[in-house]
Amino acid sequence: MLHEDKRRFMRMMVNAKAQIKLLESGLTLEGICNDLSATGLSIEIEEPIEMDTLVEVYIDSNSSSTPPLNAHAKVMRCTQEQESGYLLGLEITQFN
Repeated sequence: MLHEDKRRFMRMMVNAKAQIKLLESGLTLEGICNDLSATGLSIEIEEPIEMDTLVEVYIDSNSSSTPPLNAHAKVMRCTQEQESGYLLGLEITQFN
């Protein structure tokens, strides 16, 4: 049986440095954004973050014609990918 991707928006592979700020505590973490769509993104980080945590995400742009991404998002999943890494699935709730 074929797997059909039911996403409404295409995902773009980006492989860019990302900053994640936990809105409740103000703690800032560094990570790598793997992919991005109009409604969400995935980021590799070194520490786990609980589901439903609200965060601010900042991804700088290497191009003067493309503005940086600055958005609030909600952690929808956090899975351990390697011994020292976690993959976050974030749903964008607001663009800043």
